[in-house]
Amino acid sequence: MKRLTLLLLLSCSLAPVSLALEDTATASETEQGQPMQLGTELDQFVRQAINEGLLTPNGAEGLPEEETSEDVVAVEKPALGVRLRQPAPFPEEVNCTGPNPLDFADLEAFDRYQQIHSFQEGAVARSGEGEAASSFTLAKAYLALGLYSETAMVMRSVPGPDATAYRKVASLMENRERVDIDYFRKLADCHERTGIWLAAALLANDQDEGVARLNENLNGFRKLPFRLRADLAAMVVPQLDKRGERVLPVKLFADFTPEQVDSATQLQFVKAIIDLGEKRPDSDKAVRAFLNEPEYQEEALAALMRRGKPLGGVHEEILLGNLMKKFGQTGDDRALAASLQFALQELSDSSHYQPIMELSGMPALQNEAAQTEIRRQFTNGLERDLSSDNRLRNLAAINALVSDPGILDAAPERSGLYRSGASLAVRFGLVSLTRELMGRAGADDSVITELAGLELQRDEYDAVTTWAETYPDNARLNLLAAEAAIRQGNVAALRGFEVRLDPEPEALLTLIELDAAEGRWIVSDTIYSAATRLDDPVQKQRADRVFAMRQTARDLAAKPKKKLAMAKVATVLKKPDASTSTVTGGAN
Repeated sequence: MKRLTLLLLLSCSLAPVSLALEDTATASETEQGQPMQLGTELDQFVRQAINEGLLTPNGAEGLPEEETSEDVVAVEKPALGVRLRQPAPFPEEVNCTGPNPLDFADLEAFDRYQQIHSFQEGAVARSGEGEAASSFTLAKAYLALGLYSETAMVMRSVPGPDATAYRKVASLMENRERVDIDYFRKLADCHERTGIWLAAALLANDQDEGVARLNENLNGFRKLPFRLRADLAAMVVPQLDKRGERVLPVKLFADFTPEQVDSATQLQFVKAIIDLGEKRPDSDKAVRAFLNEPEYQEEALAALMRRGKPLGGVHEEILLGNLMKKFGQTGDDRALAASLQFALQELSDSSHYQPIMELSGMPALQNEAAQTEIRRQFTNGLERDLSSDNRLRNLAAINALVSDPGILDAAPERSGLYRSGASLAVRFGLVSLTRELMGRAGADDSVITELAGLELQRDEYDAVTTWAETYPDNARLNLLAAEAAIRQGNVAALRGFEVRLDPEPEALLTLIELDAAEGRWIVSDTIYSAATRLDDPVQKQRADRVFAMRQTARDLAAKPKKKLAMAKVATVLKKPDASTSTVTGGAN
């Protein structure tokens, strides 16, 4: 259906031109300009038809021999002045001997879309160069009116230094790709009056040199057509504000009348940024109003964030939701800096780490600047939450560390964060998470000891023993391993850990008390002997209780059992128990 529509449009466009050619002898001077305009419109249809595959451009390589239909032949020999799209891109040229291609002196008063056709016809009549001049004139008029996509479209297939200049300026003003600073520097070296474009290119590329360049080319700025000048002001003023410049933005803004400011949204945005920089009352409200404008949202956010201006809870939630969609849809990473910073800051402040991890994998953010900002905000949030007294924030940070897809791989703080997370996890009794975090960056002795203590409580005796064997000089681990051996009744293992123990009172008491509780009595006499020498009254009392229990156990084990004659067995079995002879009871 789309191809049929294109063919119909082509037919409609060709018909008036064919009729006009039937009677060229009677055409008036006014009518002489119409074929040129129709040719330009037809050119756009032909280009779209080529994109749709209906036509093949002249010089196409690799065309199969069988594709020699009449349609292809017709394209190779176009009629009616139709200009086909040429191979692109063209060599980028700067003509230092020719006139300045960006001289808008004849367009200073050009500010209405209705002026395009009359201006084009007048320029063509003066030049006498036909369609080529028409394309350049139309492109220049589009630039003057701020129609940058249209400029690029008209110049897309045109070679030469002038066409290159128009394409480069259109690309700069659209701000959709990295600026070609080298080109604008060469252009400014050849044509001094184009220095304003070098200044804009430098600022758009976040280079401080642009400030001085702009200050040197204020006259060039003032000579630009109104709409181009307004767009340029909206581009450079936020960059000047970012650098703390206060005078230069005012100089640029002073070139516009109040009526022009009222009629142009971009100038109202410039005024809001300037007022915010000068700390005028309610200036932040004026800037906030532009958060709903996609074209100005990025710079408005950046200006507010530089000054720590709050947005309000509801506005933040709505804006954050919109930005998350924006990150997933846009392919232009250069337009995301302030939005990304705001989103990350909001997510980090609220300990929402999962969306941050999702952002790190989005195609639009796979560049060094974005990844650095993601890592910075992720790290800042983790450091805050790991040291917080809020358990929910603690747990959110631990979960983020375990789920990290690699954001921290290049972070200098990586090991410290993992160790802090492991320390918190073991305090919360999260054994598996503690092991996971320790496996990524190791752990302090204190964390290992606490983990071994948890494992002992969970009856994971082999794990405790492994820790003690791995760190044989760790007294606390040796004590825990000795406790594990007592509970297992493993005398051989116990003797091995006993010799590593320091004769600390608490260690001695721990072993003998556990020995008594388990009723195994397998702790060595060396440990019991050391416990007898305790001087502290409380510790001595604890030890004496164990000694008494141990002695009783020994006595019971050593006491001979009376042998009962076989003849008395029946008598003993028939003898009633005194404790049961008076038993009474029943259900009430």
